[in-house]
Amino acid sequence: MKSRVAAVLTVALSAPLVTLAFQSPTKCAPLHHKSIYSQHFPVSQAHKSKQYSKTTELHSIAPAAALSAVGSPLGSIAVLAFVILVHEAGHFIAARSYGIIVKEFSVGVGPRIVGVRRKLIDSEYVYERIDDAAEKQQSLDEHQANLMQDNDGIEFSLRAIPLGGYVRFPDNYNRTLAYELEDAARRARNKARQLRIENSNAIEKALESMAAYSFIFNVMSLGLLKKWQSKREEDQLREAEEEASLATQATTVSRKPWWSALPFTKEDDNSDSVAATSDESLSTLELLKAAKAPDVKYDDNPDLLQNRPWGQRAVVLSGGVIFNILLAFVCYFGEVTVGRGLPEPIFNPGVVVSQTVSNDSPAYGVLKKGDVILGVNEVSSISSHRRGIWGSQEQISKVISTIRETQNGENVKLTIVHGMDSTTDEVSISPKRNMEGQASIGVMLGPNYVKTEMVRAANVVDAVTKAGAAVYDITSATAGSITKLLVGMLFGKGLPAGASMSGPIGVVKAGADVVSSSDLAAIVAFAASISVNLAVINSLPLPALDGGQLVFVLAEAAAGRKIDQQLQEAINAAALTILLFISVGTAIGDVRSIF
Repeated sequence: MKSRVAAVLTVALSAPLVTLAFQSPTKCAPLHHKSIYSQHFPVSQAHKSKQYSKTTELHSIAPAAALSAVGSPLGSIAVLAFVILVHEAGHFIAARSYGIIVKEFSVGVGPRIVGVRRKLIDSEYVYERIDDAAEKQQSLDEHQANLMQDNDGIEFSLRAIPLGGYVRFPDNYNRTLAYELEDAARRARNKARQLRIENSNAIEKALESMAAYSFIFNVMSLGLLKKWQSKREEDQLREAEEEASLATQATTVSRKPWWSALPFTKEDDNSDSVAATSDESLSTLELLKAAKAPDVKYDDNPDLLQNRPWGQRAVVLSGGVIFNILLAFVCYFGEVTVGRGLPEPIFNPGVVVSQTVSNDSPAYGVLKKGDVILGVNEVSSISSHRRGIWGSQEQISKVISTIRETQNGENVKLTIVHGMDSTTDEVSISPKRNMEGQASIGVMLGPNYVKTEMVRAANVVDAVTKAGAAVYDITSATAGSITKLLVGMLFGKGLPAGASMSGPIGVVKAGADVVSSSDLAAIVAFAASISVNLAVINSLPLPALDGGQLVFVLAEAAAGRKIDQQLQEAINAAALTILLFISVGTAIGDVRSIF
């Protein structure tokens, strides 16, 4: 069997994505924000038309129009599939450049729709169609033998669900045999534990059960509970060996003399009892030896990924992230050279009240649509040192965070400018608690947008500089937002102000809105944004992600010895399960937001 390193080398959008600002030539507001009072606060259509009336309208380009004609969701899925394809190509190219064996390159996950296998026969590559139905008819041994012989065969597959992909490497051990041996050892350990707790007190019995069946207690005890159980298993095995040794000696001493076979000789029942005790001791010893973790025989083939030096494995693991960053750079480079230019929105300081304030809002009669909030409480200015959309988002987050921190009975003091009036005014509002229990003043906010300038490069060097700056801006902003999100979730603070978390459905929906505009520049910017998003997420030092695998490799390099491979696989499997649960949660949230 082959190990599918999908959890390691695959970004199937199963991990949640933080949907950040996306710069479009005609729409420069963030895709998502959290509201202060209501659940969402998108910029109103009326405010949008007012904001973007000065922007240059870009005409649709033929390729984008053709993509939109197929259907916006399908076009969005195609963009996502392409970004994932580039990510997996990074792993694939890095592996093959080192001569590492790759078994499959898959676009999509799930059932295989079509696939071909490339073989090297007589110094020529031959492609054959993969017949899954025929291969399923083979016995497991035949299938394993074919796979082991065909080291030069690489499968290229197109699978049913396009929101994913993976590069599959061969296992360096017989996974089926290892599972069977471990399953037998597990059954033996359970029997040994039952023998062990027969003479244990109530506390020891409870601790044995927690160590055997509760992963949570083992984690909470930092492994001490499992270590205690392992010590008891070692003591049990040592005692069994001593008893077996004594029983063997007793059997030898109590062996019947030759005359005991004579008919007039009286039988000695004690010798039979000693022999039975010896057999029982030996049986227990065999059981305890069978309960020990089985030794796994690993293949030492130097062309397997697992047997390569840590530096090469680090390059293979980093290949996907590097290619995603390069894709974003190419997108921006194309925009500033052959495209219409990279859209750079211009914002004035402050955030705008983007919709008419409702009658039941705490801000009714105090704020009105078009007012600009320049400061909140003791902060006289909420301006950000960052430029563009990221600085505008930071200002909105500052206002939201400050209002949410307001205690019951306290007022929020705002420094505002009414409409086109240049004079500032200070107002005081008493927030209310919304359905989520957060302090709110019941208004919708948007960036203080002025116009969008299309930035083009004067020469190649200028293009590299501008594209590199754009990649740096979006990468640093994405990394900062994801870090804040993880810290907020870790300490129970929830999502940071102004951020929202979306899964594949939400990303497809956002992409469909972009594709429906038939604006090629917007589609390219969307692809660059998602590509950077995938790169940042996969760089996180979490198991089952590229960054987590890289941590294992670097730890191995620092320690100077290999880390137990089966332990790594167990950690990755547990982490992948958690990520899948998070993905399901985000998907449910995406569906709710749509309907």
